[in-house]
Amino acid sequence: MFVGRSRAAKAITTSLEVEHILAMVQAIPDPRWRFAFQLMAVYGLRPEELQHLQIRQGRLWCKYEMVASRGKTRPRLLRVLPCDDWADGWSLEARFSTQKLPPMQPGLGGGYVGHYLMNRPLWKELRREYEANGEKLVPYSCRHGYAHRAHVVCDLPPKVVAAAMGHSVQTHLAAYSRWCGDDMVDDAFAKAEQRLGQDLRAQSSAAQSRTA
Repeated sequence: MFVGRSRAAKAITTSLEVEHILAMVQAIPDPRWRFAFQLMAVYGLRPEELQHLQIRQGRLWCKYEMVASRGKTRPRLLRVLPCDDWADGWSLEARFSTQKLPPMQPGLGGGYVGHYLMNRPLWKELRREYEANGEKLVPYSCRHGYAHRAHVVCDLPPKVVAAAMGHSVQTHLAAYSRWCGDDMVDDAFAKAEQRLGQDLRAQSSAAQSRTA
């Protein structure tokens, strides 16, 4: 079990867009690091979690455990988001048993990943582009991108996304609630109204059928 330390709040960082994920995959020459980047992007992994993966009954799991102020993380099954069909051809689970990952020392995954990315020309270019828009691109941006797509594209509830990402609901909301603006609230209410309206119409139709 890896025991993590509770840290002070960091500056707000941003999520990595899908088009930039795909561009980075094409731009990484080392197959070990390319595979590591694909895993982080598709499963929303912490860089440190790359050293804590295993196949169980044909599925990819993260066995990373961390004790922090908001509780303890548990091993979890890794899931591809329904909206991420762009990752289908990567076959990450099937490749995991044979594809090597870059060597890293335990507890230093973030540093290794950060150092490698900072030496990639495209990553440097993307950092400048994001900074010009008032955003900060970091290795965790792969993880932030997973959370963003889970909420904004897939419309998954916070409790479900928090479990998929391996942290508490409190931690999840503290990190990602900023994406729940008025437009998302309005959209959620509109979808709920539509769903309830369909249910009521179905119930009314069933009642009429019984009395006919």
